[in-house]
Amino acid sequence: MQGDNYKTGTFTSEADQGFFAAIGRLTMSWGHLELGLDCMVDVLYHGFKGNTIQRKIPRNLQHKITFLRCAWNMQPIGDGINGYLKFLDRVETAARTRHDIIHGVVIEQVERSGEAIMVRAVRKRNGGFEKKRFHITTEDILRAALEAQDLAGKILYWVDEVNNLIQYALQQNADKS
Repeated sequence: MQGDNYKTGTFTSEADQGFFAAIGRLTMSWGHLELGLDCMVDVLYHGFKGNTIQRKIPRNLQHKITFLRCAWNMQPIGDGINGYLKFLDRVETAARTRHDIIHGVVIEQVERSGEAIMVRAVRKRNGGFEKKRFHITTEDILRAALEAQDLAGKILYWVDEVNNLIQYALQQNADKS
């Protein structure tokens, strides 16, 4: 059969399984972060007239981040905005790392090493692609997963706080009526 001489490893050692499991952990942690971002976008869109910022609720990650930056800049929280904006900077950095890992392909991996050389196609602004080649270890992936988990905890906490603030404001308005 054609191609049978191409040798692939079994990658069944603990180190190999740990490497691929770390990618799964990153994926799950990122899901929590995306949930938090979606909830915050929804709360700000519907609770703070987000339709004045964007006609439609944002769906992709970069549009969500852009929307959140605009929405938080409109809030009367003074210098407190800096914490939210730094948070979004961290999300953007984490997103680039996650994107590389999730959308990259392994091109070199020594069995039992817990590391790999990966490559990802990066679309150029003027058309075409360029290759982004990078080295990644299980520890790198787990650090990315922990960062996503930390960011998710923060945004989910803020969602609750902002939602409580909206409910409080609505109750105050109802009491005045």
